[in-house]
Amino acid sequence: MNVRWLMSWVVVLGIGCAHGPRTAQPEMPKYEHVFQKPLAEAMATARELLEAKGYTFEETQDPSQLLTTWEGPARPHTNADAYSRYLVTGIAVGPRQSVVRIFRMSFHTVSNTAEEGRYPWVKMLREMGYMRADPRLKPVQLDTNAPELDEMKLAAKGRRDLELEQALTLRLESGPSIEVVSGNIQQDPLPTPVRDEDFYLARWRDVDPKPGLCGDTVRGLSDLFQPGLTLLIGEQLGSREAPAVVGNVVCQMAEAGLPVVLGLSIPRTEQERLDRYLASPGAPVDQDALLEGRFWQRPYQDGRSSRAIFDLIDRVRAMRAAGLRVTLVAYDTDVAHGSERDAALAKVWTGRRAAHPDEVQVVLAGNTHTRTVSGTPWDQNFRPMAAHLDKGRVVVLEMSYAQGTRWGCDLNRAGKLQCGYLGATPSERVAATAGQTPYVQPFDSPTPEGFHGLLYVGELTPSLPAISKELTPPPPSGIRPAPSMVKHPPMF
Repeated sequence: MNVRWLMSWVVVLGIGCAHGPRTAQPEMPKYEHVFQKPLAEAMATARELLEAKGYTFEETQDPSQLLTTWEGPARPHTNADAYSRYLVTGIAVGPRQSVVRIFRMSFHTVSNTAEEGRYPWVKMLREMGYMRADPRLKPVQLDTNAPELDEMKLAAKGRRDLELEQALTLRLESGPSIEVVSGNIQQDPLPTPVRDEDFYLARWRDVDPKPGLCGDTVRGLSDLFQPGLTLLIGEQLGSREAPAVVGNVVCQMAEAGLPVVLGLSIPRTEQERLDRYLASPGAPVDQDALLEGRFWQRPYQDGRSSRAIFDLIDRVRAMRAAGLRVTLVAYDTDVAHGSERDAALAKVWTGRRAAHPDEVQVVLAGNTHTRTVSGTPWDQNFRPMAAHLDKGRVVVLEMSYAQGTRWGCDLNRAGKLQCGYLGATPSERVAATAGQTPYVQPFDSPTPEGFHGLLYVGELTPSLPAISKELTPPPPSGIRPAPSMVKHPPMF
């Protein structure tokens, strides 16, 4: 027998056993996801995620990298043990944009002499120099206090852990929208703006506003054409899509002959200004007068005063001009907070229901206010607006959407409020593919939060503050080629 062929065969056999069976690897992402967060904040959240799973960290000199300590197998094998650790690498794309990658590195080792009796070829490979026993290795336990073995130092390749990356994305981009209530803060008046012609909405020029006014048909909505219904729609603030689809809902209900009132999360102090606008032609001078309201001029624009909301108000004006029975109510307050605020919001709708029993109420709100049960993960005593309403006449739809971006406010790690572009990643329950027309999907039973179904609006894109001169947001920066495997820099 050819000795060289025999040695090659034995070496291949030994390496195969040392590294364990090959398993199918998950498909790597084709594109990187860019978080609308500073790198330091994204990395701190990644550390919290791994710490919550029980991992500990080694010290690193590079703040853009995290490295966990080696972990042994949960159920050790008798002849080979796998050890793993996580490497987290961060890339600062911009001052408030970052990419975070999580790699799982593994190291397989054969224990000392316990296997030599059962597997004679292990001893032969060690004698040939292709494997070696090490006194620091016990049969099923790695001595983590000893210097790392050469084999561990060579574990320089990591496989992307997409499940952990998805969990990180949800932590960073699936939280509730923050609403800035600051009615008792003194605010300096802003100078009269000078606006270009292309700033203004042009719907007022339409000679016949009826054709196309209701947009794409919302599939499944006709099941909700019921007089006296209160339809609550919980959204993530600051998108173009949610107000547009809600406008379709209102228009199609009104076209069916129902009297409809649309509720927007705008302080009631703006109601008189809104009424004047709805009775106007909607010309540029009318738009300027509407946007002079304090609500639209706030220093912190949280998405409730977006251009998409401004456009929705103008659509209501056009619906009314076309003969549809639509009313607009500003139901929010800018002085109360927490449960007191939500009780005041609910009072608007219970009072209006008593005065207009057959009216369909379509109320757009942040999805924290549309929960029909009390308590949230951050405040067990919080009682939301929907919990105050008559549940027998209330249907709550949670917004379903595809991953995108929005405009809003959030708190950084230091607790400072910042407003700008935010990532919008849906949870599994509300996630849907982009490119579909709007639809309503009822649940078989209410969710723990009291939601009765979904309203799909599409892939989210940000809607800037209505007074912003930047009408079109920049293209998403989250489209970056993603390598299937990345070598990390030397860490040892």
